[in-house]
Amino acid sequence: MRKYKQELEIIASDLLEQNAEAIGNENKPNYTNRDFMNTLIIFQTALMDKMYDNQDYDDMDLESRLKMSNQCGLDLHKLIHTYTGLDTHKFEEFI
Repeated sequence: MRKYKQELEIIASDLLEQNAEAIGNENKPNYTNRDFMNTLIIFQTALMDKMYDNQDYDDMDLESRLKMSNQCGLDLHKLIHTYTGLDTHKFEEFI
């Protein structure tokens, strides 16, 4: 699997630099719903990767891993809906 290390480093560094230099609200990126979904896909991939590491560390059985993964998805859906009003289960909103 490609890791996108360089690309992620470039994006993160650029965003940090922009935020550090921004005055007022000039740095609001005005993401479209599709842009938001793209960032969410990246975040979910990273979150699941780190959750897998944590599950391995805890020597978690498969059933517990599945329950945790499912709950993580539900919690993330709720978080996004609560703070953005977007329903990630309605994929058509993000095309």
